[in-house]
Amino acid sequence: MAMPALPPRPFKRLVACLLAVALAASPLAVAQEWTPQRYPIAPDDSSSQDDGSPYDPLPPDEPDTTGDSGGDDGNDWTVPAIVAGTAATVLLVRWLQQRSQPSPAVEDEVMMRLRRHGPEFAPQYNTSALAAIGMVRGGWPFVLDFSHQQPVTLTLRISARGVPDIYTLRIPFGAHETGHHRLQFQLPPAFDDSEHPAAIAVTATDPNSGEAAPSFRLHALGCGPRAVGSVAIEEVSFLPRLIRAQAREQASYRFFSHSDFPTAMADFMRVEPAEDGERHFFVDEEPIDGGVSAGRSIEPRQWDGRDAGQRISTGTHRLKIRAWAPTRGWLTVWSDSRVDVSP
Repeated sequence: MAMPALPPRPFKRLVACLLAVALAASPLAVAQEWTPQRYPIAPDDSSSQDDGSPYDPLPPDEPDTTGDSGGDDGNDWTVPAIVAGTAATVLLVRWLQQRSQPSPAVEDEVMMRLRRHGPEFAPQYNTSALAAIGMVRGGWPFVLDFSHQQPVTLTLRISARGVPDIYTLRIPFGAHETGHHRLQFQLPPAFDDSEHPAAIAVTATDPNSGEAAPSFRLHALGCGPRAVGSVAIEEVSFLPRLIRAQAREQASYRFFSHSDFPTAMADFMRVEPAEDGERHFFVDEEPIDGGVSAGRSIEPRQWDGRDAGQRISTGTHRLKIRAWAPTRGWLTVWSDSRVDVSP
């Protein structure tokens, strides 16, 4: 199956700046239709089990009134890059609240790009406060897979053009609820019966201080019938732990898919630890020719430890897999394993 032509590099930056185009300017609202469930995942078992504890969304967030907005009138679609400490969450919330509705022409352009090139993320982000844009539809299943080693408050916000409110889900996880979790639910009917772009924001904060939670790790994010059934892509391998690029050593990666995705992309992200969460920097991407087939692992593929300009990308790296099927959903997964690249 022929892969669609990749967007030019300038367009990648443009899409990163357009991640918020589907966000409404209205205050955050309670989504009464949501009935999410938490699925704690046993450390020695990849299966999930519903703990029978649904979480209702909390009352609406108050509009942010702290500080100057910097003159942003809603027309600047630049996604907040990496900001240290509590400012990361504050800025992301302000970004959500200040976006204006996109015009139908802009939405059509974004939808076309998403169908061709899949879900989009900023080229730099903090895993404790990140944004994405992807397709949604009323009644579609949504999945969020994550882990944390300290108590956190997880907040998920989703908004799309034509939906009057930004739907918000906030879930606290206490000291006895650390570990690996999966959140899965159906989008409410307010998201309409046809797919369209939506802005998605995930933040994880300390329940007491409100600062970004450094132990929070995102493992999967997706929406649509092909994305779920646990998580449709798993067993992501990215090895060995160390390669020497000048010696022409290469990293190998593969994964298993439960669903058919006609298009898929491997993104290589350099990661850095920080007090406010793990930071990711885009290095390079590689299309997975022919997409992926249900019930199969892809053949092992190689990465030489270099960026798009063929420069050695020294440091620690995680693999991010994006897979999508037009009208059937999309999924992004991050590898647990990491590869250190040395010269």
